[in-house]
Amino acid sequence: MTDIPGTTRDLVTELIDVDGMAITLVDTAGLHGAPSDAVEQEGIARARGAQEIADLTIVVLDRSRPRNADDGMLLDQTGGRPRLVVANKMDLSASWNAEALAGEAIEVSAATGEGMDALRRAIAGALSGAEPLHDPPAITNARHVDLLAKAGAALQRAAAAADDRTSEEFLAADLAEARALLEEVTGARTPDDVLDEIFVKFCIGK
Repeated sequence: MTDIPGTTRDLVTELIDVDGMAITLVDTAGLHGAPSDAVEQEGIARARGAQEIADLTIVVLDRSRPRNADDGMLLDQTGGRPRLVVANKMDLSASWNAEALAGEAIEVSAATGEGMDALRRAIAGALSGAEPLHDPPAITNARHVDLLAKAGAALQRAAAAADDRTSEEFLAADLAEARALLEEVTGARTPDDVLDEIFVKFCIGK
């Protein structure tokens, strides 16, 4: 905390999924050459520390205003590292052309969402070496892990029933159970189905 207005300089982190990859996104203070006070200096120091250990730096520039010396400094400092340059505010009139960066900049609009799919693809390509992922993404949702474990057990019972030539209704019941569990993970089951199960299994106060 600080008594200087408008100078919160904490790093804001968020775990996101981009094309099956779990990525920790770190939003930092803006970097420029002349911090006005000690708090801003600390924010910039934290931003540089995060940049040093990042696998990928995303440089966001405001396309609606002329580029300045700070923009040039940031581009120079990140030029030797894996990075993406993003030209934001493509919904507004442009003050410079993204092609001025040798076609490197990805044009997006945070306001309208335009260009975000291209940015996600670029992030995934930069972090995976532009190769498809060979390993399935990790499941981090505890409820989904439990559902998948139960689906696996149901499929194992179905396989055992098939090997033992058990009556078809037992095999069908196990397969139906596995399907229902997998549909909960993929979202194919309706919200009412999920809510009914939550109210059955958990005590929810009103």
